Amino acid sequence: MPTITQISEDAKLRVDESACLWRYVKLSTLFLNLSGTVYLPTIAQLQQSDPKEGFSAVSAKWRFGYLLDHEPDTVKKIIEALPPDKQTLIGAGDPSNWGDMMQNSQIIADFYDEQQSKSKCAWCWHCSSHESAAMWKLYADSGVAIQTTLHRIASALPDVCFEAARIQYGNREPGQIDSFNPEAPGIRDILARAYLFKNNDYEFEKEIRFVTDASTPGCGRTVTNVSANQLIAQIVLSPWTELDEFEALQQQLRPLCPDAVITRSPLIKNLNDERTLRAMNRLMP
Repeated sequence: MPTITQISEDAKLRVDESACLWRYVKLSTLFLNLSGTVYLPTIAQLQQSDPKEGFSAVSAKWRFGYLLDHEPDTVKKIIEALPPDKQTLIGAGDPSNWGDMMQNSQIIADFYDEQQSKSKCAWCWHCSSHESAAMWKLYADSGVAIQTTLHRIASALPDVCFEAARIQYGNREPGQIDSFNPEAPGIRDILARAYLFKNNDYEFEKEIRFVTDASTPGCGRTVTNVSANQLIAQIVLSPWTELDEFEALQQQLRPLCPDAVITRSPLIKNLNDERTLRAMNRLMP
């Protein structure tokens, strides 16, 4: 079984084992998962659709201070990996000069975030007890929603180590009433994890992330030997799927994931009402 570690036990970040998790995906992604394969993009790849993805929400001073206190060896490795011109700039700085120190912390913290975006992969889920019309329109207009729990994920995946946390939403601009407070409980635990912060205009996503290391920096990770039957509790077809198409897909999907509930979203039409209407139409001459 994989190891899923909670990044923080703070209630704002911790993912409950029985929480209802959803992924709104294309049909091709569903069939990939049903074949036992899950693809995890890097943070850098996620930046292609969201330019602010992976941008830190707290100042470089706090990020650098966290690394210095908790991961001093990482700071040394970052400095050694910096381009020569940045290394020279840091070497020329005066440790007693506040301006020089701040400039150096910015260089180190930004380079660390950039490296993390290439070396970390994220599996993103929506946490909700019910479906979301907004998520359907954004991510799976004609696709499917997969429903699971953290417990099912842990049971379904092979030996892959993940860190789990809830995305934190707020204003990235410091000094605003809804800005992130780097000293707040929970936030302190993720100061060096820029990929766990998003602007508050994404708050409707209620996102949970499972984060793991990329097999090769800059490349997404492919996980195989996934038990789809253990992973998926429910498969919900798009509310825009026609009844006949839904029934054909349901017939194809059932043998691939026999224990899952396979249905169509009721957001637009009720399946039973539509079937009744179809039966009545067939009786008419």
